[in-house]
Amino acid sequence: MMRHCSVGIPKEIKPEEKRVAGLPEHVQRLRELGVDVLVQHDAGIASGHSDADYERAGAELVETMEEVYARADLLWKVKEPLPPEYGLLRPDQVIFTYLHLAPRPRMVEALLAARCTAIAYEEVTDDQGRRPLLAPMSRIAGAGAIAIAAQFTQSLYDGVGKCLFTTEGADPMRVTILGGGTAGRTAARAALGAGARITVLESRPEVAHGLRRTFVRACVELSTEDAIRRLLPETDVLVNCTYWMPGEPHLVTREMLALMPRGALIVDVAADPHGAIETSEETTHAQPIRVVDGILHYCVQNIPALFPRTASSLLSQATWPYLERMVRDGIATAIREDPMLRRGVSVWRGKLVGEELGRALKRESLAPDELLAEIGTAGE
Repeated sequence: MMRHCSVGIPKEIKPEEKRVAGLPEHVQRLRELGVDVLVQHDAGIASGHSDADYERAGAELVETMEEVYARADLLWKVKEPLPPEYGLLRPDQVIFTYLHLAPRPRMVEALLAARCTAIAYEEVTDDQGRRPLLAPMSRIAGAGAIAIAAQFTQSLYDGVGKCLFTTEGADPMRVTILGGGTAGRTAARAALGAGARITVLESRPEVAHGLRRTFVRACVELSTEDAIRRLLPETDVLVNCTYWMPGEPHLVTREMLALMPRGALIVDVAADPHGAIETSEETTHAQPIRVVDGILHYCVQNIPALFPRTASSLLSQATWPYLERMVRDGIATAIREDPMLRRGVSVWRGKLVGEELGRALKRESLAPDELLAEIGTAGE
């Protein structure tokens, strides 16, 4: 076990972020392992878990984020640290959370300067490329995207004024989904259930083949610029669920917006600023819509925060086995022996990890074998 191990659960400070990383049931399991647990006041209240619930589970309640950061060896979070948190990170501290570092160079600088270790939920990957800590939130985000579409296509929001849900004799909503991964599949399932006419565009032929077998009532095509241009004039709602890295070409450029019906909606689940959708810029739950050239853009980066009870439960369950291993075996041992967890390491004690991430950020980074060598010389 990590020496003098303590786990901290701060209250998330991203605007309108209502999720909490750890449920009381997992706090209780940590306590049974002999781990001290610090929970910030009201961290779980929006997810249906009171301070009293955490106290009964054995947590110590603390008032401020600063105290959690100052005392915890491992930070168990939902979202990436924001600028007010940068200066609170400590050398050799571990932060376990969603990070999405590639489009956030300022945060990368802060993590490296702090000489901490950062493990990204979204990068924990098995040998088949599946991402078990990203998948639960992707499912919620995909379904949520269609719920969002039902709202913002209304004329009240200057949308196309069509009803998502099937109405006999009416022209169905036309939904185009970019990406056939977990979020895209869930969005497709939800849109079909509502009665929309959908097309899924997927760049990987083998995935597209599987989608055709799964969604027999949908049109599935290989994603190309020609296909996107052909579909945009008939698209009321465009849902972007693609994984994009800086430097890659935009899938939908600003010039291509002119092809879409006026009032059409883009729900950018990936929400990478100027990413797959060139005109995407981050919006918030408080101000979710931005209009560019007559096209509505919804680019909120934390859609699952709209459903905090469901999302917090799924996230805590998914991350628990990895957290348990880290506190039981120690960080270095857990990372060395668990290849899935090792793939999630984005920063190791102040050094950037991952060749793809290094290329995206134009920085030196540790390759997998170099990370193992670094871990081999590390104490717990």
